[in-house]
Amino acid sequence: MKIAWMAVALASISMGAPAQAGEQGTTTGMVSFNAFKGDATNHKPGLSVWRGTFLGVGISDTRKGILHASAWECDAEVISQDGTVYKADGFCHVTDPDGDTINLIFERTDLPGGTEELKTKGTYLSGTGKYTGIKGNYMFSCKLRGDICTATGGEYRIP
Repeated sequence: MKIAWMAVALASISMGAPAQAGEQGTTTGMVSFNAFKGDATNHKPGLSVWRGTFLGVGISDTRKGILHASAWECDAEVISQDGTVYKADGFCHVTDPDGDTINLIFERTDLPGGTEELKTKGTYLSGTGKYTGIKGNYMFSCKLRGDICTATGGEYRIP
């Protein structure tokens, strides 16, 4: 179940370019996860539902700006049957080193799919401080060996 959980967990991450009031940019970088807690329920024949929380740290490609060195706390749900994932989505609360936050949701886009590699789309919902009013999205590609996701694109705007 850890593999299915990590598929969702890693799918939810993004890093980006510098963010200041009135700025817009692209989202590139990576996030690494390793701590999690959750519960799985199993249903015959071979169906499993995992719900839990995972933690991570992100680094932007530019080593500064939006989401750089941020802490991630995400809640997720993964539904799989016989090794195939049919649903994987959740919510993340991201805090940067200054204490400003971003709320985002994510969902896996390559469903049904396996558990070793995955693609997701995330949507920025809201933020505090320098992220107030943030809107946009990002695309993620994750390989579960090593528990790292790479933000491969997307855009954000802060009014």
